[in-house]
Amino acid sequence: MRERVLETALRLCRTFGIKSITMQDIARECGISKKTVYEHFADKTELVNEVVAFMTNTYCRQLAECATAGANAIEELALSIKHTEHLARSTNPVLLFELEKYHPTAWKTIQDFREQQVTGIIRTNLERGIREGLYRATLHIGILVHMRLLQLNALFNPLLYPAAEFDLHEVVEQMTAHYIHGIATPAGQRLVEQYLPEKTTA
Repeated sequence: MRERVLETALRLCRTFGIKSITMQDIARECGISKKTVYEHFADKTELVNEVVAFMTNTYCRQLAECATAGANAIEELALSIKHTEHLARSTNPVLLFELEKYHPTAWKTIQDFREQQVTGIIRTNLERGIREGLYRATLHIGILVHMRLLQLNALFNPLLYPAAEFDLHEVVEQMTAHYIHGIATPAGQRLVEQYLPEKTTA
């Protein structure tokens, strides 16, 4: 039941933002009483904190699964595209604004998630690719980690890629292909063409 409430709250907050959603709205959407929601969460602030932790942990778990399923560093990145796109597409920018303004604990979770977990995943993939001979050994990993993080953060800023002008799926694919082509060895370049759609490697 706790996970069901979290999933429902996350879906509503992603769609409408946090401020306009009440505990009663979440209970109604779950088909349970508001009292049942309060049995699991003391108040809305606690629920929001847990929702953000649930969202970030889910994304990290998905990326870890990509690392395991990917036969190499490039396939790992190719597999991660759909999860990154889903997270960006389903997260209303209003949600991030309200977290930063009204929920400092939850916002810190977002910041830690970006600065620690996501950067750790990017760094691990770069190190893996270098070991596998698919990424150039001369790469400055610290710079590349920062650059890739900036790319991913840009997906959540509608001012940088307005929906009226850009298709998010294409933005994610192009961004990832550009990133990999910039770091890949000749052997890695051949794999890019194998794992990513042809239109992104043209």
